[in-house]
Order: sequence, then structure tokens, then C-alpha cells
Amino acid sequence: MAPDINGMGGLPGAPNLKARVLALKKQNNTGTPGSFPTGNLKLTNKEDLTLDHEGNQWSVDPKEQPEEAVRLYNYVREQFDTAYRARQEMELEWAQALAFFEGRQWFRINSQTRNLVQLQNPSEANRYITVNKMRPLIDGVVGKLTQVAPDCRAVPLSMNPKDQQASDEANFIAGHYTRKFDRETQTKERVRWACVTGTSFVKVYWNAKSEVVMPLRDMSSGEITAYESLPLGDVEEEIVPCFNILLDPTAQRDHDIRWVIHASIKPLSWFVDNYGEAGKAVRADAIAGQNSGYVDAYLEGANGSGNGWVQPSSARMNNVDSKKHAAIVYEYWEKPTSQYPEGRYIVSTNRALLYAGDWPYKKKDDFPFIPLRWQPRSGTPYGHSLGFDLCPLQQSYNRIYSRALEQFEQNKDYVMVERLSRVGADAFDQSAEDIDDKGRIYRKIYYDRGSNPPSIQRAPGISGDLFPFLQVLEKDMMDVAGLHDVSQGQAAAGTPAESVKLLQRADNTQHSFVRADIEASIARIKEWEIALVDQFAVAPFIGSVDDQVNPKNEIQQGIITFDSIRDGGQYRVVYIPGSSQRESDDQKLQKIVLLRQMGLFGDPQDPETNALVIRMLQLPETSDILQNLAMQQQKQQGMQEQAQQMQQMQLQLEQQKIFNPEAEQMKAQIDMEKQAQMMQMQGQFDMQKQAQKSELTNNEYAAKQIADLSKSMIAGGSDQENAQPTKPAVAKSKK
Repeated sequence: MAPDINGMGGLPGAPNLKARVLALKKQNNTGTPGSFPTGNLKLTNKEDLTLDHEGNQWSVDPKEQPEEAVRLYNYVREQFDTAYRARQEMELEWAQALAFFEGRQWFRINSQTRNLVQLQNPSEANRYITVNKMRPLIDGVVGKLTQVAPDCRAVPLSMNPKDQQASDEANFIAGHYTRKFDRETQTKERVRWACVTGTSFVKVYWNAKSEVVMPLRDMSSGEITAYESLPLGDVEEEIVPCFNILLDPTAQRDHDIRWVIHASIKPLSWFVDNYGEAGKAVRADAIAGQNSGYVDAYLEGANGSGNGWVQPSSARMNNVDSKKHAAIVYEYWEKPTSQYPEGRYIVSTNRALLYAGDWPYKKKDDFPFIPLRWQPRSGTPYGHSLGFDLCPLQQSYNRIYSRALEQFEQNKDYVMVERLSRVGADAFDQSAEDIDDKGRIYRKIYYDRGSNPPSIQRAPGISGDLFPFLQVLEKDMMDVAGLHDVSQGQAAAGTPAESVKLLQRADNTQHSFVRADIEASIARIKEWEIALVDQFAVAPFIGSVDDQVNPKNEIQQGIITFDSIRDGGQYRVVYIPGSSQRESDDQKLQKIVLLRQMGLFGDPQDPETNALVIRMLQLPETSDILQNLAMQQQKQQGMQEQAQQMQQMQLQLEQQKIFNPEAEQMKAQIDMEKQAQMMQMQGQFDMQKQAQKSELTNNEYAAKQIADLSKSMIAGGSDQENAQPTKPAVAKSKK
């Protein structure tokens, strides 16, 4: 397979694209929706532009149902009727609770006709006031139960690398479908259905026509060069109300259920899209859309003849059978037994068999319908309904409100007028033509002298005991739902903190069962997702890689693989009990910040410590904060590296100062040279000094010799003067 990128191959000016391949291994998906060929889709009337067609409108008439097929779809219909009759009373409760939740609260259950009966008088509809307290109360319970996502993940059964790799692959698969199906919103809707009707289901199945994004690889290098969305099949999930799931009536708990029927109303085009040629034989026997909801179906039911699942007759629909463009489809799932070791899976309508075969999935220990219950109910796998418990209180609340309004409308003010005073009651609300009342705040009333002035007697108003009774009903509804003001942060001023904690703990205790069921159901959903990918996925695909540490982090895209799972890696999907009931965000923030300040996570100034704290807080801006911390850490690492380099240089210098033979030798040589130069300079200085000294000595000796000679000459001259006084004087002068 070598598909084009963006369909550009062969176009003028298109780039020279490398050939790409996608290795596919087709898995056996027989019996799953979308695995049947559609065949010839031509119509007898080419101008017909509608989507839903009867069997006689196709150009190729569908084949007649064989005897075996008739026997099978009759058997499924009988099983459906058996399960339906066993739960009729419960279904009426579900319908009434759903009607009250939707705001249609003036109904009651008629035990004889087994349907819902209107309590309103059509001629006086304004007398019936509806103040829907159920919906905000149930929505508050849903919000409280889904504040924290349960901690559920796959763990390896051993330290074997294959098992560890398989558990990692299972976690990535589950994380991908958590993103795909928006698990948080899905859980809220499931919990709402469970609160209103007692039980809700999630159907996890494989659709052979669903598209999945696949990586395309280059033939030469094997590298991924592009991605393409292909209809290779994928996991699908849908929330199914308890009205559509009919259980084995002999079962009292989940593990006792032998078979399940999923009944739903689908348009005729759905049968052709999912079951091909067999879908063309389906006949329209139901209506969809307006007046086809669960509550409306029970209002339409007559004399208990099927109620919600038997469609209205043509006479009651004003002879408009042409509006029927849908049919009821029954999916019959039966677990393996000694008689049928591979189990059974039958899909049929009231008059056609679409498929009959073995259980289509390898996972046979559980039905692909995961239940969620508000409270357990004795003798049946269905749960007890919070909405039905609130219906009587809600109805009493509406009746008191309606009575208050009726009192208000019937009360009138009275005018006390003395007879023969010639004052009428209209004097208080009408003005005569000769009296100008404009701009006045008082009105003149004339009465005859001698008579008492008229007076107004006000109506007593609404009874004072009605509004306190409304408050009592509100409190009772909160007690039933387990949601008080303190649970919503609305404690009255002056309420002790310890009292608030005790009330919150009491509400949490009341919700313990449904919390545990939420946690267990999430684990079962993930088990089915992983099992279906393991069985039917044709190749690794592109999906959302969930951050296992912080699910609120930025979504990453990656390749989802399952090689180790198919290779026999062992793992188990587990959940932590109580993980859906944790402290509030403020309490969690205070606790984590306190532990950080205490230094239990490490140095509070360390970016890695701060990154750990941010991951634990699970903030929506986690990715941005972590990116900023990473940049700070890089800067600090750079500064630390520079400081380490400087320290190393200083250490090297210090080590060189301590002992370095070459340096010491060089230093000794320099010192010797300095000493030699100093000695040479000292010698030269001494020689110069000695020379100067010698010269001075010679000069002094010469001067002394000259002085001595002079003295001797002077002495000789004195002797001559005595003989010749004039001559020595002349001689001295010459000298």
C-alpha cells in the first residue's frame, strides 16, 4: 500500500514523493458492526433522495428469511419479552424519575394500566406550579462525585521486561481512549443517569468501519514520512440508559447474568451501513425523533400493552404509518456455557435476522456493558434510583407552592362601608369626572354626615406555615441526596469548623457505594479497550499519549503499539480504592506547599523539586510552568558549570603552588640566574668601587708625596735664605 500525501501524486507541479508503505495484518472481525459488505445500493426510483428505504425500494430485492433465521429472531424476541415483563415496575419508576428530572412533575404511576397519568387539570393549567429542585440537587451530587478522577492503571504481574513493556503499552492505549472519549465528561453523564434512573451502562465495542490515523513509512529507510486516516476499525463507546439494557431475570448479581439484550431504535439506513445486504430486509416498525423518548413512550402506552417498547398504533397516530422510518434492533449476548462453549451473539429485529454466531470477542468473562449504580437493589442487578426517592418530596414542594399561589390569587381586600352613607366600594379605585386626581397622593372619599367613614380591610395573605414547610422539604431532599450546604461551601456564619467537617464526612459516607462503583467501572472499561485493540487492531496507530503523572498536561501525539501485549506480556488493570474521594484542591495545595517548605521533596529552591510539586498539583498550566522551570534549570546548570570550571582552575593553580617539579626547576634556574646576575653586578660594583678606592688611594699617596716633597723643598729653601735672602724668594715664586 502506497497512498498519496494529501492526494498530490500525479498532479502537475506536485513534488516527487517517495514511495511509502503501511504493513497491515487483517484481523478476523466477523460479526462486528461495519464488517459486512454493503453490496448493491441502487434503488428502483432513481429520483428518491431519502436515506431510509424499505426492502421493496432496492433494485435487488433482499433474500427471504430462512426457517432457521425465523426461529432465531423469534427466540430473541421471546427473551426480550421475558426480561421486559420482569422489570416493568422498575421501568415505571425510571420513567417517573426521568420525567421529574426533566421538569414534567405532575405525573403519577397508574398501577393498573402501568403507565404515567397526568395530574393536571387541562382547563386550569395555571394552578400547577413547578419549581424543579431535583435537577440542581442531582447536578450538585454529580459534580461532587466526579471532582477527582479515579486512579486506575495497568501494572505488570512480574518484573519481567516483557510484562513491564506490556503494562506500559496498556497504559498508553487506555490513556489514548481516555482522551478520545473525554472520560471526565463521559463519567459525569454516566453518574447523572445512575442518579436519575438508578443504573447506567457504557457499551464498549469494535466498529470495523471506524477510521484511525496510521503512520506511513518510507520503503527504503523505514522512517515515518506521513500519516493518513484509514477505515481500519477502532474502539467505540456509547452511554446506554438502563431502559435499553434487558438482563437475565433470574440473575440477582452481576456474576449471575447469563445473557443480556441491548434493544435500541435505529433508522433503516443504519442497518444497511452496518450489516450490508442483511440490513435491506429490515422493515420499519418504530418511530424516532419527536414523541419517541422514554417518558413520551410511557405516556403513549395503553393498557400495559408493551408501554415503552410497543410503538403506538396507526389509529392513535392519526394514520401516519409513513412516519415510521426506523426499527427496533436487538443484540443478544450470551456467555459461554456447556451447551454453547463459545457463547452466542445474535443481532435481529422483529422480522429479520442480521447475524448469528459465536461471541465475537476473545474476552468472554464479562459483558461489554459496564454498569454504574447509585445504590444496590435487592434481588436484581439493577440499581436503586435517587430520582425516584426525591419524587414525593418534589411533588409535595410543588403542591405547596401551587397552594400558596392559589391563596394569593383568591385573597381580596375588603372595603367596610356603612349603609346609607352613599359611598360605594368603587370610590377607592375609581375617580369621578369632576375630581382631578392627577398629582395627588391622597384620594377624597365623600360620605354623609352622621355616618362612619369607610375603611379598607386587607386580605390575610398567604398562610404563614407554608414557607417554613418548604424549608423542611428542602432539607429533607438534601438529606436524601447527601448534599448539604456545607458540602457546597455554603455553611452558615458561625458554624464551627468541626461541625462542617463532620457533615461533609457524613455526605461522603452516604456516597461511598457509588464512588466505589465509579472506580471499579473505570477499570472494567479500560480492560475492554485494551482487549479489543489487542484482538482487532491491524497495526500500530497514532493516538493521544496520556501523561501518566499528570493527565491534565498538554496532549502529546505518538504511536500506540501493542507488540508486547500480543507477545504474551502479562499485566492487570487495577484501581486504588478511595482514589475518587480525595481532599479538595485548596487542601491539597496547602498540604503539598507545606511539605515543600519542610524540605521533604528536596531543596525548595531546586527547580527539580518545584517541578515535582507542580506535577503533584496537576494544574492546567503544568506544561508552561514545567517549561519555565526547565529553562531556569538550564541557566542554573550553566552557571554551576562555570563555577565548577573556575573552581577547577583555582584548584589547579593551588596544586601548582603546592608542588610542581618543572615549575620548581624553572624557578630555581631563574633564582640562580638572578643570583648570578646579582653576583656579576656586585662584582662589577666592587671592582668599580675598588678602582675608585685605588684611584683615591693613589691620589692621596701622590698628594702626600707631593706634600712631603714640598715640605722638604721648603725646608731646603729656608737654609738658603739665610745665606741669600733674595734668591729663595725668587725661586719660590718660580715654583
